[in-house]
Amino acid sequence: MKIDVVSVELAPLYQMDLEIESEFIYGISEAKKLFSGLIGRRNVEAVAVACLNQADKLINASVVSIGGVENTQVSIAEIFKVALLSNAVKIIVAHNHPSGILCVTSNDISMTKNIGIAARLFKMELVDSIIVNAQGEAVSIRENAARKESDVND
Repeated sequence: MKIDVVSVELAPLYQMDLEIESEFIYGISEAKKLFSGLIGRRNVEAVAVACLNQADKLINASVVSIGGVENTQVSIAEIFKVALLSNAVKIIVAHNHPSGILCVTSNDISMTKNIGIAARLFKMELVDSIIVNAQGEAVSIRENAARKESDVND
């Protein structure tokens, strides 16, 4: 019997110019520029991941899901396939809202929690999960989830 011996690797698709001053991403202000350029202007929902090293230096970014006008299926496996092959220590995940409305839903919060759980299993940190639009605006799902939880506990 013969079997295929395979190799798995990342292959660059293209390079993207970013309008950020540094190659380091420390928070939503830098991340929104990356993701607005990558998926913000799409007319269908898309999910992307940015891979970072321990020092918050951007390694690469990838669109991991493209859906329809109102939603997309998020594959946690695709997110971590890219992150693991990139030797990422930290990730930032984003999706766009083609409507332009930056409203965090319970589904957004639930998916962010699931991605965070998976990240911990791989000894990675989920820095944030954000929503972007074509106007270059962004909202942090993690910040909104924390705010909603504190409102419930108050």
